Amino acid sequence: MHWIPTVDTKLNVWTIAAVFVACVALYNTLRGWWRSTLGKRALFIRNYRKLAPHVRHEYVKELFGEPAWQYKQSVEQFVGDPESEGAGITIAEQEMTVRTWPLGRMAYLTTWCTEDDEVAMYSLTTRSRIFRPAVRVGTEHVVRLGKSHLSSLPHPEAAGPPLWSVGAQRYSYSESHYFGSPGGYRTWVVGVSDAGHPATAPIGLAANSEECEDPSPLAGYRAVARINSVLIAGGSALRLESILPSAVGPEIGRVMLVESEYGLRARLARLRRKARSAAARLRKLKSTAE
Repeated sequence: MHWIPTVDTKLNVWTIAAVFVACVALYNTLRGWWRSTLGKRALFIRNYRKLAPHVRHEYVKELFGEPAWQYKQSVEQFVGDPESEGAGITIAEQEMTVRTWPLGRMAYLTTWCTEDDEVAMYSLTTRSRIFRPAVRVGTEHVVRLGKSHLSSLPHPEAAGPPLWSVGAQRYSYSESHYFGSPGGYRTWVVGVSDAGHPATAPIGLAANSEECEDPSPLAGYRAVARINSVLIAGGSALRLESILPSAVGPEIGRVMLVESEYGLRARLARLRRKARSAAARLRKLKSTAE
């Protein structure tokens, strides 16, 4: 006769409670690890898609925490002049609060808030190859930051001509798209920020759009340059031309100072810059020899 062990089938409440608490603790641990490592990209994208013009700054802070940079900047806006005949329109300056969040090493989020801390516009700039979120522009177009070219969107006409600026160390390019009522009277500004990746400088288009005499190279640049930044503005009277094209992304003079100067990542970055510089000098020597 085989021996059969005795099994206690009584319900042990304390054992079940201990197992349940252990499972919850393990779930929270794995969830925190996922959000701080592999799942951080999805978390950033999910929180970004919860944003919209005219939300409160406190709402943005609940999603992304405290901003790393904050400063004031004046933005021009159109205002009605009641003293002039025919309800004339004049231009006045409004001081806005600009805040920027570094989303890990993947992207930058920038908001422009009014004196009541209402978000008038916000921008997202990718700075990593692994962060390429899909952003809807209007109702019919979708671009992927860091991958889609400027030519994937129609040539801007209703919201004004493209704007760009090229300096000794800084450069930026932006073009505005406005779709009226179907787009909720919002303006989408897409472009290239020197704080993003990849960043193709608008070289060959003159120093800025005002000095450009030959617009024919613009089509070639739009076919090559990839969109790394998008700014969304609500239906307000702001004159975006007063801050573009640099406002399409964060101010690189501020965000570049937080880059790591020590450690393995910094050493690899310096080696990469030296290799690129050596390769550029080698190509230059070959071209002169030929």
